[in-house]
Amino acid sequence: MNYKILYFAFVSSQLGGVEQKIIAQFDAFVKLGAEIKLYLVSSFTPGETLAFEIKKRAGVSILINSPAKIRNPWVRRKGKFDLISSVLSDYNPKSTIVYFRYPIADIFFLRFLKKNKAFRFITEHQDIENVTKQVWKKSFEILWGESVRKMITGFVGVTTEITNFEKSFINDQGHYYASIGNGIDTYNRPLRYPRDELQSNEIRILFVGAGYKPQGLSRLIWSIYLYYKNKNNLIQIYLKVAGDSQAMNKNRNLVKRLKLNARVCFLGNLGSKDLNELFDWAQIGCGTLAIHKKGLNFTSELKAREYCARGLPFFWSTSDQDFNPDFPYVLKVPKSNGAFSMDPVISFVYQLTTDNTHPSKMRQYAIEYLDWSVKMKELLTFFDEIIKNSN
Repeated sequence: MNYKILYFAFVSSQLGGVEQKIIAQFDAFVKLGAEIKLYLVSSFTPGETLAFEIKKRAGVSILINSPAKIRNPWVRRKGKFDLISSVLSDYNPKSTIVYFRYPIADIFFLRFLKKNKAFRFITEHQDIENVTKQVWKKSFEILWGESVRKMITGFVGVTTEITNFEKSFINDQGHYYASIGNGIDTYNRPLRYPRDELQSNEIRILFVGAGYKPQGLSRLIWSIYLYYKNKNNLIQIYLKVAGDSQAMNKNRNLVKRLKLNARVCFLGNLGSKDLNELFDWAQIGCGTLAIHKKGLNFTSELKAREYCARGLPFFWSTSDQDFNPDFPYVLKVPKSNGAFSMDPVISFVYQLTTDNTHPSKMRQYAIEYLDWSVKMKELLTFFDEIIKNSN
């Protein structure tokens, strides 16, 4: 490899899912022998856990623009790009790839790209950016999206659907596109060891997530409610939820309103030990059930990869290019805004009891197809192509 990679990402002060993903990508790059520096860009001093992860990695730095001193968010945003420009001034554009977790188009990003136009910028996209209920984001993409993309060399969508959207902006010579799904740090997720694997009248479901609308947790709650409303009491269904956010309060309130407190337990954000025990408790996981609320048909969700790496079968209502439709350890339920029948989920769990090797088989699949080492190798090949064709 005859080039350096500079990876920039706007982050919060805490070690959340986004931050964990970015650091896992960095670690995979390092293991593959890439010459890489990761710069986490924030307006706030990192919390204790995130600071620890930064400190123990020689190639990771935090860029902070006057923490707590600047209240205006647009001034803070401009300051972030100014900090990045300062870093870039120390590198040779001809031998550098600049990888960005796409930060939304606006005048500050456009000016930054023009100022540093000698560099090759590659952006990673998790969503179709102009399909959003946040009016300011959609407006900015309409105003600045095409101009910003003209200054970007390569685009990485986590699904083909997202990549095709990026192509729709601009698709001419000098621009490159790749579809590379999200990954998982497999070896940092222990294989689950199921407890008393199955009681004849009990189903144990795990939901990992913050409870945002597109995750569709409310659909599962309603489905459990209707199962019992229809006077079907043959199976005792229990749901435990790991994760939290302001959005989770709506799900808590729904559980209270439907009087499901004895069946649904909200555990908040958990440490690794408690989460490991929860995976041992569960018989099946719940993936995304309402991705259509983001205007998407496909997903590349992190929790599905965690379920797979730990060996926990799961159900969802979406599609993912990294899981074939006939993958035997994933059940697809109908896509809608409402409840679905719990009967197929129950049958699926009982069907899995005939194969007690499914945890190890799922983990092996994650190692071969989902691990960040596999995904970052694909990304390095994409970088190599860009370097080769643009020098």
